[in-house]
Amino acid sequence: MKIIDFIDEVKFNCSEIAYLSTYHILNKIYDDVETQEENKEILLDILENYSLVLQYLNDYAGPIYRRHNSSTKKIYDELSSYFGFDTDNKYTFEHIVKKLKTQTPSLIMSLEDDEIKLQTIENFEEKLEVLTSSKYYTQNKNDLEEKINKLQKNISLVRRASNF
Repeated sequence: MKIIDFIDEVKFNCSEIAYLSTYHILNKIYDDVETQEENKEILLDILENYSLVLQYLNDYAGPIYRRHNSSTKKIYDELSSYFGFDTDNKYTFEHIVKKLKTQTPSLIMSLEDDEIKLQTIENFEEKLEVLTSSKYYTQNKNDLEEKINKLQKNISLVRRASNF
């Protein structure tokens, strides 16, 4: 399938910003979206990969937010809905885990303002709750439990050390 035909499908079936974002993403990955061909499944895999979508839309944030009053999450959700892939998937799960891993106990403990520290801890715990209640986690609990347990232990340690 020509990549431009795939992009045109988005153009005629989704919002303008979803179309522009799809074009932007694929144009960054492929040399010539007008003439190149690619398997549709590969193109769908690209759009399903949440971290990849965020990465390629990073420099397109201005038009997304200002001109179209949208967000990368809204665009991802719209494309997921149109193409029929579940947003509760490996990619979104791993994206949240990656963000939580960057919030190390030492980093959180180094926050001097107790109110900000408490908000950070609560936000961390909320994201953990989102992860553990996700369909993806439930279906893959044996493989993912160790990852989640480590994050839970870390935030519990921080909460106790902070006396919250």
